[in-house]
Amino acid sequence: MKTSLKKIAVVAPIFSDQVSGGSEKLIFQFVELLANDFEITVLTTRSLDYVTWKNSIPAQEKNLFQEATNHSKQICFEQRTSSLGGKYKVLQFTVEKQRNIQRFNRLSKKIFETPSLQSSDNVNFWLEEQGPYVPELIQFIESRRSEFEIFFFVSYLYYPLVYGAPLVAEKSIIIPTFHDEPPAYLSIYKEVLTDQSSYSFNTPEELEVFSNIIGFKPSIYSVTGMNLDLEKKKTELHSEKNKNSQHSPEKESYLLYVGRVDLGKGFLEMAEWFIEWKKVTKLPYKLKIVGKIASKIPNKILENLDIEFLGFVEEKKKIDLILDCKFLINSSPMESFSIVLMEAWLLGKPVLVNGKSDVLKGHCLRSNGGLFYCDRKSFFATLEYLLNHPEESAEMGKNGKRYVEQNFNPDAVKKKLLRLIEKTIQKKYAGL
Repeated sequence: MKTSLKKIAVVAPIFSDQVSGGSEKLIFQFVELLANDFEITVLTTRSLDYVTWKNSIPAQEKNLFQEATNHSKQICFEQRTSSLGGKYKVLQFTVEKQRNIQRFNRLSKKIFETPSLQSSDNVNFWLEEQGPYVPELIQFIESRRSEFEIFFFVSYLYYPLVYGAPLVAEKSIIIPTFHDEPPAYLSIYKEVLTDQSSYSFNTPEELEVFSNIIGFKPSIYSVTGMNLDLEKKKTELHSEKNKNSQHSPEKESYLLYVGRVDLGKGFLEMAEWFIEWKKVTKLPYKLKIVGKIASKIPNKILENLDIEFLGFVEEKKKIDLILDCKFLINSSPMESFSIVLMEAWLLGKPVLVNGKSDVLKGHCLRSNGGLFYCDRKSFFATLEYLLNHPEESAEMGKNGKRYVEQNFNPDAVKKKLLRLIEKTIQKKYAGL
């Protein structure tokens, strides 16, 4: 059988080239990589918003999937061409229940803090509220499972994986993007994430957390990471460097945070410590924040003159900001990879990360491309070291660049994915 004829289904809560990070970016890049070698069908939703799961992709007569059995639950169909020339199909299922995030957070708090409430019925209700609630997608998997050699599933938390993966466990490859977080300890995930499936992890640390919580190390797995389009980045960088050959006086007078402005991302703690540090230092640096505000932030931070909130910015503007910053800060205590870390390193910038994240700490230790903090005192110390040792900081940036280019280039990631696919197919035919 020729590899190009093998059919793969990719199941993802959100699939779009409009997203800039997270598991959504990861699975999009994987599809782009594999589209030349396989016949791929992406099974996803009409949503681009993981907070509400609103159906934001319009359903038009010309792009409806004609085989849909229930016309009130429209399925959109697209034929796409990857940046590498491969073609693939995308089916976008209608989300049947929008999420009220405040109500869901209250429900989650009750479920996680009260084990007696973690009955099967309550957890199933929680999963439906978690979303995206797309029972038509699950029915599609069940009715078409014999058509595909492999099913990829991404993001362990969500409804499509929890209800879809068990239907095709023996030929599924799960990309869990796993964290040590309260929902990971719910018994439902031990039932769904079994050794029947193969797994793709982003880092060795993610694999270790998965093994400790779920209780086994998979028989078939790969520590794959994420491919970054290095050639595209280099072209963008060359363009930006030429455009910005005359840098502004503000060049490297700021530190940069890129990501969701969210309490769960360790942002508040980091911002408060930065304000404290500014009070005791005469150094002129400010902190610039790129990203959507997703949590209530105190006015003392929003109105502080040393912190500038820029909101969402276009990709070229983000590159410009990384190029001109002193270093990047990633304050998240829970990461499964961190795309922005890799982007900063590709630009030759050192990083400062939250050492409570084993993933971020592991990246820094393996690459020698940055430092990590664990508390207020170490935040001050590492921040000042990076600012006061320009030569050492520049060397860290170079180390990080080598680390990304060697480990997360498209060729290296594609080889890992192809090996994982082949092992999964062989296991299925061997009846193991």
